[in-house]
Amino acid sequence: MVKTKSGKIPAVVSFLARSGTGKTTLIEKIIKILSQKGYKVSSIKHTDHNVSADTEGKDSWRHKNAGAFSTMLISKEKISFFSDIEPSADISIDRLISIFFTGSDIVIVEGFKELGVKKIELARKDAGGLELRFKNDPNLLLVCADEPISGLDVPQININDAEKISSFIENDIILNNSAI
Repeated sequence: MVKTKSGKIPAVVSFLARSGTGKTTLIEKIIKILSQKGYKVSSIKHTDHNVSADTEGKDSWRHKNAGAFSTMLISKEKISFFSDIEPSADISIDRLISIFFTGSDIVIVEGFKELGVKKIELARKDAGGLELRFKNDPNLLLVCADEPISGLDVPQININDAEKISSFIENDIILNNSAI
């Protein structure tokens, strides 16, 4: 992992699950819980869709649509950054974290199953079943499902218990991050 500008390397955990399992809903709850405890929580969401988070007609949107490669919108409290990327660009998670997530205690990643980072796999009986896709991944730290799954070498927490999952992340990932 590349150190951030502050020299601090944030902890990183990736949430993996089939579509419809509730990744985003659970991550939202965990971000809220950890933030309320005083942690600086950041997130990265992977998507296969072409997205535009800018507001049509606003100045930054107009700059981007006029042909700007990158556009940054800055206020006293927030920065928004919109950029095209070259197909060969280095958009590795390590690089993105070192550029954009300085000062974070943890970066929660949704998706990016191929990353060599700590992973939490989610499963729901009614959303693709309880068969895990990453149970043999050496980076799998925790499984969260709506029913117990037998034969696992990692801890399990019920997927509906955001408080307990947040405590696991705090104790086993954030506070155990040797880089902090």
